[in-house]
Parts: sequence; C-alpha cells; structure tokens
Amino acid sequence: MRIGVFQQGWWTEACKPRGHDVVALPVATHPSGNAYASDMGSRLAVSQKNFALIRNQEIDFLLDNSGTGLGFLPGQDGSPADVTMMHESAGLVLCSHFIDPLITAFQGIGWQTAWQCLQSSQWVKAIWDRAQAYELQRFGVPNVLHLPMAAPLRDYDTTPIAPDKQRRVVSFVGGQNSNFFTSNQAVGTASLLPGVLANATHADMPNAAFWDLYHEVFGLANPIMESDDANTRLQKTTNYFNAKLFYNASLCMRNRDRFVIFLVRKLGENFHLHGNGWDTAYGIPARQQLPSGDAYFQHFRDTAININLVNGNAEGGLNMRHFEITAAGGFMLCYQQPELAECFEIGKECVAFTSETDLIEKIDYYLQHPQERAEIAAAGQRRTLANHLYSHRLDTLLHALAPAKPPVEFSLTNWTDDCKQLLPEADIVLDIGANVGHMTKGLRRLYPSAEIHSFEPVPEAFEKLQKTCEEISAYPVQKAVADSDGTMTINLTASSECHSILGFQEGNPCAQWTRIVGQQEVDVCTLDHWCEESNIDPARIDLLKLDIQGAELKALHGARKILKSAKVVYTEVSFVPIYKESPLLSDIDGFMNSCGFRRHAIYPSDQPHNWGDALYVKK
Repeated sequence: MRIGVFQQGWWTEACKPRGHDVVALPVATHPSGNAYASDMGSRLAVSQKNFALIRNQEIDFLLDNSGTGLGFLPGQDGSPADVTMMHESAGLVLCSHFIDPLITAFQGIGWQTAWQCLQSSQWVKAIWDRAQAYELQRFGVPNVLHLPMAAPLRDYDTTPIAPDKQRRVVSFVGGQNSNFFTSNQAVGTASLLPGVLANATHADMPNAAFWDLYHEVFGLANPIMESDDANTRLQKTTNYFNAKLFYNASLCMRNRDRFVIFLVRKLGENFHLHGNGWDTAYGIPARQQLPSGDAYFQHFRDTAININLVNGNAEGGLNMRHFEITAAGGFMLCYQQPELAECFEIGKECVAFTSETDLIEKIDYYLQHPQERAEIAAAGQRRTLANHLYSHRLDTLLHALAPAKPPVEFSLTNWTDDCKQLLPEADIVLDIGANVGHMTKGLRRLYPSAEIHSFEPVPEAFEKLQKTCEEISAYPVQKAVADSDGTMTINLTASSECHSILGFQEGNPCAQWTRIVGQQEVDVCTLDHWCEESNIDPARIDLLKLDIQGAELKALHGARKILKSAKVVYTEVSFVPIYKESPLLSDIDGFMNSCGFRRHAIYPSDQPHNWGDALYVKK
C-alpha cells in the first residue's frame, strides 16, 4: 500500500515493518512553529503542492497527526470562501490521529470552518481519548473511532534491568501547561460551573464522560437534535467546548499537578522533575526537559520509579509516555486512568495509584522491592512491544478502512412480516429487555389481541415503560431476566440502551456506548419461575423477544419449560464479544437447536458487523 504521510514522525516508521510505501507530504507551517496555528492561507499554499504530488504518486490514503494534513484547494471563483477540501478533491480518505482535543488542533482556521470540515465522510477521525471520541459521535461527527496512543518504533534495549545499577530516585518527565491556577488568572464563575460540577460528580461516577454530565445529568444545555440546522449545531458545539475549557484545566490539577506539588514537598531531592513551566506556575524548580532520543529512553531504564501523569487533555485516555516508559523497559507508576486496564494488566505490567497516600505508600514499597519492580518493568515492556507500537495502531486503522465482508448472510425481509407469517396469532408474548417500551408498542401492533408482559429492571426506564404499557394495555414487570432468581448488580452504561448484567469487555467495538458509568442492584428472575409465581401456564407463551445486552443465553437457560411449547423466539445476537463473557451467534444457535428450534433468518442492525437480530422457529 502507498500511504501519504504528513509531518513524518512515528507514522513513517510504523509503515516500514508492514511493507507499506510512504510518500512524504509537508504540512502548513506557522512562524510560531505550532502547526495547529496554521491559517487558511498557509494550508491553501501547501495543499496545491501536495495535490500535484498526490496525483503523480498513486497514493491509497492520507495519514496525519491531529489534522495537520487537512488541506484546501481554491474554488472556481477564487474567493476566500470558495474552497474545497484537498483530500476530497483527490478522491482519497484522510486519516487523522488526534492526540489533542479537536478545538485545540484547529486554532488557525477557526472552529466554524473546522466543524464544517469534520462532517466530511472521507475523513476518519481517530481519537486517543475514548470520552472525546464519544462526544464527537454524540455530536453527529461521522467516521470517529477510538485509537490510543502508542510507542514509536525504534531499537529498544530488551536486556534485563539490573536494579542495583538504577538511580534510587523517583522521576516525572513532563511540562506544566495550564495557567488557570496562577495567581493573576481571573475567570468568571459562570465559566467555572460545568467543570466544577463535573469534577464533583466524578466522586460518585468516576467513569462518566463530561458530555453525559453536561447534557444529561445536569442538563446545562440541550444536545444536538436531528432537526437542528447547521448554525444551531455550530452554536451548541461552540458553547460545549468553551464550557469544557475549565474542566480540562481542572483535570490537569486533579490528575497531574497536585501529585507533582506533593512529591516535590514530600521527597525533596529524591524526586527529579524534568519539564518546563513549573517554576512559572507554582514556583517549583525543575530540571531541563529531556529531548526525545536515546538519552530520553535510557532515562526511563536508569530511574527506579517513573511517575506518569496525564495532562488535562484526556478524560480517561493514556498519553504517549505510558507506552514510551514501558517500551524502554522502565518501571511505571501511574495515576489510575479509566482506560489503563484496557492496555496493561495493572499490578503485573505497571502499577497504578489513586491518591497521595496511595502514591507514597507504593513508592516506599517498590523502592524496597527492586526485584519485583524489575519483573513488572520487563512484563510491561513485553506488552508494549507486542501490542502498543504505532505499527499496531496502523494495523487498526487499515482494518477500519478495509471494506469488511458481513459476518452472516442477512435476510432481505422484515422481521415483523416474517414473524407474522410464522405466527399469525399469539396468546402470550414476553418482551424481555423492554427499556422504555418502543418494542412493546411494535409487538402490540403485530398482535393486537395478545397478552404482553414487558420486563425492564432499571427504575428510570421502568417508569417510562409503565406509562407505555398503560397506553397499550400491556403488563410491565420490573425485573431483570437471567438463569437464577434473587438480586443482581446491573451495570449502567453510557448509553441507556446498553445496560447489562454482564461486565465491560475490553477493546469491544461498541465501547463508547457500553462503558460503565454506574451500577445498581435489581431484582432478577428466571422466566420459568416467574411463570410459576404469576400463575401463568408456560404452554400459553408463543413468542419470546429478548434484547438484554449479552445476557440472552442466560435468560434462555432459565426458560426451558417455556421453550418446550414456544413457537417463535426473536433475539439479539452478537458476532463479536461486546460484553464480558457474552455468547456469540454460534452459542445461541447451538442452544436453540438443542431446544428444537431452527434459525429462520438474521436481520442487520445499525452495526451489522457487530450484532444483529435472529428469528428462531420451532422445527
């Protein structure tokens, strides 16, 4: 494959071991040296040169860091407003890996222009922080995916570290870049409110995204609606990102600066701080910033404990230093970020802390246990070199770009038509996982005279379901359904339609919706026991509909009496692991066959490569 790479760096090196050809493309510059400050004029000038180069090189797609490859070509009338995006004019997909917030990455062209460009369907936006990817998706930006940072490809020293030769010190490498907490900074209280509320709420909901807290928990603004015009969408996103500025600054204090200030005072000369800005912000002297290169990576190997702290640009993501320290073979002690466990086995490949007390206790422990420290460092290096180099991230991007073959052959018919043909009339219908009752309404239209029971355990959704059931003469049941009776913890997720009794599956393709933001105790039952308690003959139940986010097989195991006489089962099925230990289509097929059912059809979802809906009929 021939890849046009802007700004070179680690992406060029990532292409080499995969055998891809690289065409080097320059980026627009700015006198300050900050590529993010490049204005429309400089992007226009460099894009015309790049366009000619691209046409001569037969490039397959374009790749950049943080949108620096976004270019423009002049339109027919030559006016400043009449421009086209260079990658679209070239008929190519542009992939941008954003390692900073988007509002930071387009300082030179203005947010209005940037927001319009983000709607390009030929632009893949790979975001390092899952919460930021999630908020863009909620704002309707197309082709957004979560892609963590990684370590650059280079020749890493993999010889075992001798702890007795390391400097018995604690070190942090990184600059201070937030000025909200300096003595001369004056900020209006109205602009502080969203960030203060979000930080306060994190004590109870540590995994909640700012988007959810801003729009749904506190209702500080209405989210974008399908009916909103372009200007309304722009105004809402502008207000949102402006409201988030203080939150980002406060994250710097919560996740990073507080620990630097603490370690300076607690450890004194035994804490080595490398980076710029600490003296200006807090009057803390620091050593010179370490330039990237051999000495930089050697520093991590020579230091007994490398502290890693993420700045305020990420809500839950990992910075590049997570992967640089471990790739070098250094021992990493880092703040507990939500995405840390997705990349490393905590306690075996790195160590995490959650507070100042926890931090100092772990520093004392690992300084006194050098061999355990070395073993963790070696395991962390193995993990990063095997899974977290930029060549691995390139593989992920290429996989996302490749046209994927559907996992199954989907039916061209509608499930309601098929169901009505297979089951013209129904006595009792069970709607398992009814949420607020949208499917219950559909089942009522399908079977006007049927007795319908709708199961939903989460109180907030159940309250709305009750109203729906009252309107259409159905029976609401406030219970989760599984293979046992009693109580159970249900995981509340970022999307209210994804709550599940199963745990979070690391790396699942629906993580922006399935990530856990809270938990709740709910009543749970088996369907067979519920029939017995409700004095309902299982033989009267003709149709089972299940949509309980990976727990469908558990529910079916608890409905063996019902399945002896049920005629049709309509259930959600997964083609890839979406929840922890969730069954796949083959598992559902096997169980249903053993109960005397055959699969009649599979219908595509809005994510046909991840999940769909299957209709089973009695043989």
